[in-house]
Amino acid sequence: MIIEEDRAKPPELVNLYAATSAAFKTLKEEFQVPDTYELALDHVDAAELCLTNTVDIAAIAMRKIQALRWVAKPGVETTNDVVVALAADLLRALDHLVKYCNDQASADSLTKFKYQVVVAARYAGGDGSITRLR
Repeated sequence: MIIEEDRAKPPELVNLYAATSAAFKTLKEEFQVPDTYELALDHVDAAELCLTNTVDIAAIAMRKIQALRWVAKPGVETTNDVVVALAADLLRALDHLVKYCNDQASADSLTKFKYQVVVAARYAGGDGSITRLR
């Protein structure tokens, strides 16, 4: 990994720290995700059933939100490529999950969060070179 420069985390990324809490709670409640989610790792195809099940997709999105919250936290160093990769994975899941919300307020909340993630990733991404964010 080539790191050309260090720079401060953009405010859009730091602001995600607070926003992640609400999105996490919305997914948990809307899709009734249990407190503990188990991954099947007994063989390479074990995830096939989880790739289309809405509760499983919500649980995996919640894990990505936990990771995004950690890298957005002030004082935690990361790199811009990590932020962009997390955002890309999360956006696909959110696009899917919004379609399955039973509550329009939940769908709107997740859509708003998705756009916050997009903006943060764009600012974090910079010019495309790998950069350490502090």
